[in-house]
Amino acid sequence: MNRNKHSFVKGAVTACTISFGLTGLSMAATPIKTIPWNGHVGAVSFTFDDALENQIQNLKPLLDENPNVHVTFFLTNMGDGFRKNPAGYAALANAGNEIGNHTDSHGHLTSVGSNDELDKEIVKFADNIEKTLADNGAKVNVISFATPFCESNDQVKSIISSRHFINRNCGWHGRNEWDVEPEWMNIMAKIWTRSGATVDEMLSSLDTAAYIGNFEGANPWEVQVKGGTWLVVLNHGVTDDQGDDYAINPADIKKIFEHAIENKLWAAPFGTIGAYYRAHFVIDAATSTDTNNGFTVSWKIPNEHMPASVPLRVNIDTKSVGEKAIVEQDGKKIAPESDGSYIIEFMSKSLSVRKPNENESSNDSSTALTKPSVKTDNKAYTKFTLFDLNGNRLGTANDFTVPANYPKGTYIIRAESNDNSKTKKVQR
Repeated sequence: MNRNKHSFVKGAVTACTISFGLTGLSMAATPIKTIPWNGHVGAVSFTFDDALENQIQNLKPLLDENPNVHVTFFLTNMGDGFRKNPAGYAALANAGNEIGNHTDSHGHLTSVGSNDELDKEIVKFADNIEKTLADNGAKVNVISFATPFCESNDQVKSIISSRHFINRNCGWHGRNEWDVEPEWMNIMAKIWTRSGATVDEMLSSLDTAAYIGNFEGANPWEVQVKGGTWLVVLNHGVTDDQGDDYAINPADIKKIFEHAIENKLWAAPFGTIGAYYRAHFVIDAATSTDTNNGFTVSWKIPNEHMPASVPLRVNIDTKSVGEKAIVEQDGKKIAPESDGSYIIEFMSKSLSVRKPNENESSNDSSTALTKPSVKTDNKAYTKFTLFDLNGNRLGTANDFTVPANYPKGTYIIRAESNDNSKTKKVQR
């Protein structure tokens, strides 16, 4: 039995013990269901290895032109970019792109027998990345890893997981299904090479991720396509140099970016989508506990190196509490979105659903929550905190507007008052 199944069975036994052993306390199946891929038809993460300076030179302008696309850069000291131009990667991080770890020397980790040497390559280098980029004006939290040469074993995975919550490896199709929990230290990715793939093949892979097409005739040995998936793409350089087989032409990656947006995919960093994906397996299995005026749901964080903030778009079954039910986290009400869903904070580890108190009018508990306006929000909320898409806290804002001194891109703003909170994704 694997660890996830063992945890599920253990949790189920515990729930039954509590349910039958304590009078007046009942446990039930979770009323929370995470909306796949943050409400998109599927997802894609473009990752770029080796810290090559042509990534800064040729990719950053394309990302600036496509504010709905954010990518992940896995840095190493092997490449010329991080050593020569850390400020360039700091600028990419400040624009909402993720910075990950690809080891200090880009060596063969499975050939390293010493835990101390692996610690130097993996853990200490992650610390070095954070310090170097901080010195260049970017506060980053290195939470994602990518194994050089896609080589790993149990010893390597153990060191990786001591500092990162997720690892990117290789897999020929690179698709990850919503309800099939992967091995978190072995996420599959599709490798781009000029000789091994074509632009048309990459565009087709984006169609598959968005569940566009007829997949009834798929080869039986392929992973059968049942819905939108998370496509992870492994890239290296970005240059017109035809002698570099692993590099992709700037014009081609631009076409691929644009097709991802045309397909309405969630094009976000590896760690961002990975955290959403991992959180869903936890929260969708959590159980609720009845209270005297509603219920609560609690869960555990699966890895201490998750992002500081993991907003989840979820549906919550509040029928047992009533149509005026109030959803709260950390003592603050969460207003429903226009479609009735809620954006909750996974890292808060619990939420409650309750009936309105006697001193709360129907407007307080119903109308004000279901029909918020920007004007009302700006009067009600007194604190606005700005985050990048990786959950890193960047600073404060005056309202749901990104300050003008930040680069163009997508951000998250969390608004708070004494008893309310609201999280919104905003563009600059």
